[in-house]
Amino acid sequence: MTAVAERNVTERVLSALHRAGNPFRNYFARNPDDETCARYHVPDLYASEREQLLAIVDLYRYDTNTHSEVIPILGNKGSGKTHLLHSIKHGDDGAGQLLVTPGLYQKDTEFLEYLLFQTVDTLLGGGRQRGRRPLETIGDELTRRILAKSFAELSAYEKSRLAPSHGINRLTRIFGLNDSSGEVNINNLAAALGAPSPGRHDIPRVKRLLNDSGVDLAKAFGIAMAYVGRTELHNTAGLMRRAIFQGFCKATLLSDESDLALFLTNGFAELPFNVRPTRQDLVLALFKVLMEIFRGLKLPVVVAFDQLEDLLLARRSDDGHKIAEAFFAGIVQAMHQFEGLCFLVFAERGLWNRFVPSLDGYIQDRLNHPVHVAPFGTIQTLRLESPTVELVTQVVEARLRPTLMEVVGAADIPMIYPFTEEQIARIAKTEPTLRDMLIQFRHLFDQTIFDRKEMPAEIRELHVDLAPLIDRITNQTQPPELPVNEEDLIVKSVAVVPVPMVEMGGNEALHVDAPAAMSTPTAFAELWEQERRAARRKLEPDGALLAAARDLQAALGALLDICHEHGVKVGPWRLQHVVNEWSFGDHPTYGVLTLAHWACKDGQPWRVGIGMFLARSGGKAKDLEVKLAAFDVEPPTIDHLILLRPEDDLSLAGKSKSMWSEAERKGRHARLEPLDLDGFAMIASFPRCLSAFREGLLHGHELPNLADMIQEKCEKLLEQVCMPIQ
Repeated sequence: MTAVAERNVTERVLSALHRAGNPFRNYFARNPDDETCARYHVPDLYASEREQLLAIVDLYRYDTNTHSEVIPILGNKGSGKTHLLHSIKHGDDGAGQLLVTPGLYQKDTEFLEYLLFQTVDTLLGGGRQRGRRPLETIGDELTRRILAKSFAELSAYEKSRLAPSHGINRLTRIFGLNDSSGEVNINNLAAALGAPSPGRHDIPRVKRLLNDSGVDLAKAFGIAMAYVGRTELHNTAGLMRRAIFQGFCKATLLSDESDLALFLTNGFAELPFNVRPTRQDLVLALFKVLMEIFRGLKLPVVVAFDQLEDLLLARRSDDGHKIAEAFFAGIVQAMHQFEGLCFLVFAERGLWNRFVPSLDGYIQDRLNHPVHVAPFGTIQTLRLESPTVELVTQVVEARLRPTLMEVVGAADIPMIYPFTEEQIARIAKTEPTLRDMLIQFRHLFDQTIFDRKEMPAEIRELHVDLAPLIDRITNQTQPPELPVNEEDLIVKSVAVVPVPMVEMGGNEALHVDAPAAMSTPTAFAELWEQERRAARRKLEPDGALLAAARDLQAALGALLDICHEHGVKVGPWRLQHVVNEWSFGDHPTYGVLTLAHWACKDGQPWRVGIGMFLARSGGKAKDLEVKLAAFDVEPPTIDHLILLRPEDDLSLAGKSKSMWSEAERKGRHARLEPLDLDGFAMIASFPRCLSAFREGLLHGHELPNLADMIQEKCEKLLEQVCMPIQ
């Protein structure tokens, strides 16, 4: 290549990199479902650790009676723990599993109850694993097995009547003669359904096989339910299995998830019991039946707690040791109650070493119990160390390759351009974690691509506190007034550091790359909007909103807690006290509210209970009955009840209307507030956004005051959950 041609290629590459922006700005995964992970995934990164974790999961696939165990995955903040979890949850490695990834620890809820509804939310929600919803994967496999057995038990006449007939075979059926072709067709269908799924278990088969055989889906559903009714016992566990089988089959064959959602959130508590069980007994019974079904399908159930430091230390004022002890005691309790549960705990080394040694001895013994996995031997803890130079090079290539490959004639350009091998090696050997390395590559990229001019030496020697300036830039449309006098310029520290120059020209955006930019309310608002869109997709399926009721309740509590902490006001009202989740009564799904004490100047605070009133059809009246029963708790806990209801089903009729009228007659203050799916998604996304934002804060940076941003973004919602504003 001539010098001129090489220069032209280099200029095109630089132009493409400048136009595409800095690929290292999204330098960490916010959660296990973050699409950034898939976009920049490097298979060789932590490949050995991933193989070991998948081998541990396979233990529960091959032996359904494997004891429940805990595997800690320890690494420094920014070492890549969340990315590793993403690759297990969404990658093509392994045979698949039901992976439950709680985003919020409900510390005031019984652990088994919390774990059950995290599992139900994973089943019914719109989140995908390996490209499909868990409900679709499990429903297809379960329905396949039920239909294979039910078709095999049909008589020859029933088989001949089930399959469609054509030509001479149809005439034979009309005249009442034997039609063997239909029987053969159903026998072949039963054999195909009974055969193990080839390859991956998450590929749908049932509807395709039925359609290919010409069998009506509604008739197939009726046959499956008749078989379940004949074979299941009439005790509590049998009634639960029957309802769950019916729900999965109806969702798979008729695309109707309502029965399954209603049973898993209310129906299991309304079964005809001889002796009314307690709330804890109901939860335990349903969870055991679900685990029995999963083990029968040889489907491992993996509960992965990511970013444990944010789960347990949501507020620094909390007693961390008490919360940690309750959390780990809950895990040990679940391990004693159920076989076949695999717990993965992703945590910082410092946090793990801080909490675990102070726990009771029996809890430590279970947490530190080793697992033997062939061919890796005994595994007690996995530790994520800093990647090698070779792996860091692959990470850099993964970020730069998409842009570099777009440039025609850039075949001779190395995929690490504009960096050199020496620069990558230096960063890989001197930075402690992968995140720190990516931050350095971000700065280096900005210097190389966006700053093509030589910086004056005096600028490199000043480390100015840019937080006030950045806040002014991000919160106004007019150009900021820069300090011109020495008295206006406050120098916080002096250090020799590389500071990228800021260029403005034409319509180009201002490139601000100071650490303080990551801690602004504007950045929080942008992150919240991204998480809201992701939460909305998960809440779109029919039963997803109801399944997420407990998570939504906890998320609302977390939002109001931050409002209380940051002094958010709604008209004359200000929060004086918040209880994120208050459980009452015997119903494990509906019996929970968020308590908010709203105080006005010189007035007695109102104790307001705020609940998610989400049940539909058969569960609607029961949901309302349980919520209104909060007024009967002694001593009185609430003065006013606010129920958030989907706006498309706001009216009350029948029994629900009668109960509401009776409450009004008794002088009880209550009201319904409509909320659309975007409103529920905004609530649901807040805890995950808060956790990701805290995770992204650099060391020493505190959470900024979010009062103005929350009041602007949630003005309508806050008015709905507050006392009326005169």
